Amino acid sequence: MTSVYKRVPVVAFTLLAAGLAGCGAEPPDPTGEAIAADESADDGTDIDAGGSFSCDFGLPSDLPLGLVAPQIERDRMYMAARPGMQTKQLPIVFDPTGAVYSGGRYLFDTFAHATEYSEWVHHGFFLDGVEFLDRPVFLAPECHAWRVVGARAFAPIDQQLVLRTERFHVPAGVAQNELHGVFRDARKEARSRGLSAVWLVENSAEQLAQLVYFADRVGPSDPSIPDFASLGALAGAPALGDSAVPSSWTRTFDRTEWILTVWFPFADGDHGAPSLWPYSPPFPQPFCGDAMCEPSRGESGATCPGDCPAGCGDASCQAGEDTQTCPSDCRI
Repeated sequence: MTSVYKRVPVVAFTLLAAGLAGCGAEPPDPTGEAIAADESADDGTDIDAGGSFSCDFGLPSDLPLGLVAPQIERDRMYMAARPGMQTKQLPIVFDPTGAVYSGGRYLFDTFAHATEYSEWVHHGFFLDGVEFLDRPVFLAPECHAWRVVGARAFAPIDQQLVLRTERFHVPAGVAQNELHGVFRDARKEARSRGLSAVWLVENSAEQLAQLVYFADRVGPSDPSIPDFASLGALAGAPALGDSAVPSSWTRTFDRTEWILTVWFPFADGDHGAPSLWPYSPPFPQPFCGDAMCEPSRGESGATCPGDCPAGCGDASCQAGEDTQTCPSDCRI
């Protein structure tokens, strides 16, 4: 697998595409008590999340490169403001044919909030008069809300730089103790391989389960080319599900991607934590002059007047500001 990715011409990245961006308390689950005790034996940290959301879609390979980061940042100011959103890791990859794939991997505080977010993405998020998933740049989107069975981090989020997702069709009525057993085995294997995080999420109504796991770079950063070595290392390793998932589960999806950007909860006026762009450069990232005002990155009418109207970032939508010129202040 590594050699396949190394054969992809670096120039293919210049065709990557824009418009990337991108659902109450849960009852206690007593079957999780044993696994919680077992987890205390390693040096990982539980991720306190009850819900998750994921989307996967293709992108045209001929979209203008300059639109990527500003469109993502504009979407972030609305999507990261949804109730209960904790983090989003936005992946990207292109295959040897030049096809481009992206989407999102979210964590929420509760499954209820993840479900609400899914409904909003499918039926409630309109920007510039277009519903989110109807944007023509999103090819064959597939999105799901998930309940978190378990999520464990072995390194900080800025070391979760390459993502692999395995999705499975599971038997109807799969037992909670089986799900927790799968996560226990996946967590142990992830730790032994030196991965930086692992999640297991499930959607019983759709008879789906999904392993999501992350790795750090395998070598020094090189800002001149995409990190094919780290991508190939995770893609070429045996699937984590091979050592954790029962034979009654059928794998339907297996993809490895870079993390293009990471979101944190939005704060009024965009004064929360700024997004991370761990692979930028060589991938595109926000900058003063990209026609998008991003106060979380220190931009304002004083520091970046070409992008920011005077007063943008004060959490009040004023004359001369709108969802295009100042999305931090002008809410939908």
